[in-house]
Amino acid sequence: MVEEGVPWLCQCVSVGHMGVYFKMAENFQTQSELAYCGLSSLVMAYNTLKDPDIAAGWWDEDMLHCYINLDAVRGNGITFGQLLYLAERIGLSVEGYSTHKMSDDCFRSIIRSATSTDDKVVIVNYHRGCLGQSGGGHVVPLGGYSASRDMVLVMDVARFKYPPHWVPIPSMKKAIDTVDGSTNERRGFCVVSLAKDAKPHIFFTPNLLVNVSDVFVKQWVSWLSCEPSHEQSLLELLQEAVSMLGVCAKGLDRDSFVLTHEALHECSAEHLYSTRGLFDTIRVSDLHSMLLSMAVFSSAEWKHVYMGIRMWRGLERRHPMARDVTVPMVMAVMLYSWPYHVDADASTNAARLAMFIENSIAKQSTVLQREVAYLKQQWLFKASQDE
Repeated sequence: MVEEGVPWLCQCVSVGHMGVYFKMAENFQTQSELAYCGLSSLVMAYNTLKDPDIAAGWWDEDMLHCYINLDAVRGNGITFGQLLYLAERIGLSVEGYSTHKMSDDCFRSIIRSATSTDDKVVIVNYHRGCLGQSGGGHVVPLGGYSASRDMVLVMDVARFKYPPHWVPIPSMKKAIDTVDGSTNERRGFCVVSLAKDAKPHIFFTPNLLVNVSDVFVKQWVSWLSCEPSHEQSLLELLQEAVSMLGVCAKGLDRDSFVLTHEALHECSAEHLYSTRGLFDTIRVSDLHSMLLSMAVFSSAEWKHVYMGIRMWRGLERRHPMARDVTVPMVMAVMLYSWPYHVDADASTNAARLAMFIENSIAKQSTVLQREVAYLKQQWLFKASQDE
């Protein structure tokens, strides 16, 4: 395989689909723990993309302890959703994809485009068994693409197990289109690049460890698709939306939550400052002001909407500012970040909400806009997995 692989590599370099290969080879990293493939792939991608003339900003796996519990990762690894979350946190721009119902041609086109430049890295989450390899779920970055043989170069971070190797495009797509047994959700792949003049998101994240689609999302989406039963003011529409979200959340079991935050065992002064800025921005928004006027938030059904409402003291230890979060703040973030999928001529609840939300978020600071954009991307990725 080595004898064949080297000429393929030279040919691919000349054709132009190995844009990031040499920088990645310089930053090749072997995972330091058996379940660290996701973390190793992520920091390898970041270090490949960062400006080599700037010493600050280099990452290794253990530095991610600020964003995720490394003890838990050592035992279980990370899900693909958590990978997307961590990529955003360290300053990467992320495009997440599910290969479910994606054609080979579409998958190939995304890979060809990403590997033709030196400012993007493709990271794939796949099942080794589908490739005839030993082991289960695995995460790796791709070093390039061979157009003549229709193969991708896998830069395997488990170098103690497999060296870099070539995999046919259809085989890799099939290996990605598998279900992660820990979450019962489909795996995926993403294209990452350095975020331009933007810091990663700050606090909120969807609960990626629990599948809430059947008991929450379907009811909520069903209400959004309905036409208002009568002429409503905006405040009345928001009141109905909030009540419906409460009904949907009430159907979750005691261990299921929709919106949460990652545990931070250590938090820098800069991060605390940014978090305060985010909270202040939410509090002064017009949406939050309207939500504050509603009496519905005293209802017990809201305990499921945000983990901090029911597990208050425990979360204070996991994030120093969790105690400052209120239910109206959480609901404002939920309504701001939901992808409404509205047709131009629609007269549904979603259409009216989306019009107000779009106008409202445009008036907010960039810190809240980034937080909302991150959440929306996560909701969209989860939706693509459930189709």
